[in-house]
Amino acid sequence: MKGFQKAILRNNKIHFALIFVILIIIPEYAFSQNSLMTLSEIQKTKLYKSMEEALKEPDDVYRINLSNSGLTQLPPEISLLKNLQSVNISNNPIIELPNEIGDLENLQWVNLSGTNITNLPSEFSRLKNIIYLNLDGMTSLNVTSTLNKIFSLENLRELSMNEVYMMSLPSQISKLKNLEKLKLSRCGFAEITKEIGSLKNLLYLDLSFNELSSMPSSVGNLTKLQELYLGGNQLTALPEEIGKLKDNLKILGLASEQSESGTFVGNPIPKEEATKIQEWLPTTQIIFVWN
Repeated sequence: MKGFQKAILRNNKIHFALIFVILIIIPEYAFSQNSLMTLSEIQKTKLYKSMEEALKEPDDVYRINLSNSGLTQLPPEISLLKNLQSVNISNNPIIELPNEIGDLENLQWVNLSGTNITNLPSEFSRLKNIIYLNLDGMTSLNVTSTLNKIFSLENLRELSMNEVYMMSLPSQISKLKNLEKLKLSRCGFAEITKEIGSLKNLLYLDLSFNELSSMPSSVGNLTKLQELYLGGNQLTALPEEIGKLKDNLKILGLASEQSESGTFVGNPIPKEEATKIQEWLPTTQIIFVWN
């Protein structure tokens, strides 16, 4: 009987020990696998500059910069970098991303600018933690397909698609409720959807060097907006509703600098109209030029 009691006691100790291990180790494992870092925290981690280097210690890779490396493809083995949160493959002649990119559920910062990618894989829509996405200068991009995938990234805070030609911005942009920065310079827009006004968290909006001849009155709903750039368009006036932005709008760029020449290009807004806009926005710095 005593031997039986000792056996029970010994088994109980084993059970308690196992429970202790589970309570201590599993939460640590879960934290290491699923915790998202701030940008400043990520910048303190080791920066990897090649896939070969990263794959030698895949569990330690939080950021990788493969820009300007002459890469023609991104290997599917990138899916082994389970903790990866920042990836930069800009300015490489890559034409596609591997489907395995969708396994990197901790990705937050993604820079694909200057690549030859035509379509993002459908698995890209699974990357729900992306908060920054740069697609600047991706002239081969299938815009309709790409935007449909981007609109599922509901945590996105910054989207940059400068020099990506698109006939119009779809109304589905309203799905990106957390968007704070939107950069759409030199995209060929002739008009901008009124749904732009639903982006209530927007702080920065760049629509410079397009073909806009008017702005929707819904721009007045962007009451958190701090910077608005409209230089290089065909605007002759702005809606009176822009006056609703007076509490937060710091800069209104009705002229923008040409990167090639350094000269400022404005809009065909007459001086008296610009004066009226200044009255609506008395504390806003307005950048304008007249021919």
